[in-house]
Amino acid sequence: MKKQKIEKRVLVAIDGSFNAFRAVEYVATIFKEDPAFKISVVYVMSPLPPILYETSEEQELIDWQSSYRSKLEKKYRQQADEILGKVTNFLKDNGWSEEQFETIALPGRSGPAQDLLFYAEQGLFDALVMGRRGKTKWEKMIMGSVTDKIIHAQKTVPIWIIIKPIVSQKILLAIDGSENAMRAVDHVGFVLSGRTDVEVTIFHVLDLKPFVILEKPSQKWQEIAEKKMATFMSQAQNILVEAGVPKEKINLVIRPSDKGVAQEIIEYQKKESISTITMGRRGLSRLKAFFLGSVSTKVLNMIEEGAVWIVD
Repeated sequence: MKKQKIEKRVLVAIDGSFNAFRAVEYVATIFKEDPAFKISVVYVMSPLPPILYETSEEQELIDWQSSYRSKLEKKYRQQADEILGKVTNFLKDNGWSEEQFETIALPGRSGPAQDLLFYAEQGLFDALVMGRRGKTKWEKMIMGSVTDKIIHAQKTVPIWIIIKPIVSQKILLAIDGSENAMRAVDHVGFVLSGRTDVEVTIFHVLDLKPFVILEKPSQKWQEIAEKKMATFMSQAQNILVEAGVPKEKINLVIRPSDKGVAQEIIEYQKKESISTITMGRRGLSRLKAFFLGSVSTKVLNMIEEGAVWIVD
């Protein structure tokens, strides 16, 4: 009996900017050959000014509110239709049928970040996909974009951040032995289920940086640490194989390094032309992760091209 394909649904947020459009380009390219993959492209319209909803007993004001509200709604809808129309044309031109995607003009309520997260969670999407340009040194310190707000506010929906798409079917799955790392493995297994054209590298950095200021760790300690991680990586590999990823397409890499985990991940990604880095966010509170710098936050700040999937 033929195994039924499980539908995979992602919500791609777009705002008309070049960087946001990269998210559409990334998904359309990486998942073009997956018939189970469905794309929902959403544009959040600007919210109407509160003054248009204020109650009044003055008929003249009521009439003005109604007229102006109608004009703004029409204007915002036209803007949404224009942007979503370009997305529709792009997807069709790249081989996506109308059954494989939909476009949504979402009325703004509480702000783009809150509206997108709420819609993604309520719609039970498998991921929320967003584009983001590379950051300047100042922007790495002060993060206030819609994408950054979502990264730090999300609770259940994996977030895919697209910087600049790389034409490659290579995915790096960065793990650290934690529960969140295993969630990232499960997510990758689900998204890639049935794919035989993708190469996955399960990657662990044996962090030697804490020893730099003290002394070099003993060979015995390193052997024990590597053996423990090898067991975890084997479990991760089995999950991917059960999902349908060919075993010969899965690489297991442990890299001892005193450069720092994020730096090692980025260097390996560049060297191997990897399109996507997948990570589970560890147990720091979002506030502590913001100020202290989790590995996922550092990777997002350092990456120059490609995509990062963050699984909480």
